Amino acid sequence: MRNIIVSVLSLVLFTSNIALVSAKPQGDWSAVKNLPANEGIAIKTKDGVTSFGLFVSSDDSGISIFVADKERVASQERVFQRGEIKKIWRAKLRFDENNMAKGALIGAGLGGAFLIAWALSKQRDADACVGCALFPLYGAGIGAVIGVFSKKGHKKGKLIYSI
Repeated sequence: MRNIIVSVLSLVLFTSNIALVSAKPQGDWSAVKNLPANEGIAIKTKDGVTSFGLFVSSDDSGISIFVADKERVASQERVFQRGEIKKIWRAKLRFDENNMAKGALIGAGLGGAFLIAWALSKQRDADACVGCALFPLYGAGIGAVIGVFSKKGHKKGKLIYSI
């Protein structure tokens, strides 16, 4: 019994240190300097503000980006000093995503699923569901309307730099 307890405690001890040993430090500024131009990035400053934009250039003192809002990328550069930056991620800027088409496809799929569920039900009545064949069309319309009004923000990706 004592051997089992020692084995379990040893296993717990060794596995708890694996995360500490394999943790890769993220404070390497050279990874930021090696970013390709026009790469989508997100920058979080020490005061907690996160800005999304396109990478322009960087040096040892800071980084320069074209800041993006929800609709477009600004044409004016913004410079962030290295001392004010807390984290930098690669980012996907979402401007021209067609949420209407995605919503229509999802709605049509759900409508088709309801139609199949109705067709496979044992207690169905032929007269009870006159417009059931149009469920995919109804779902596509409702999904398209929901998709038009759903705007997604930019998305953070892989962490590049952190202090």
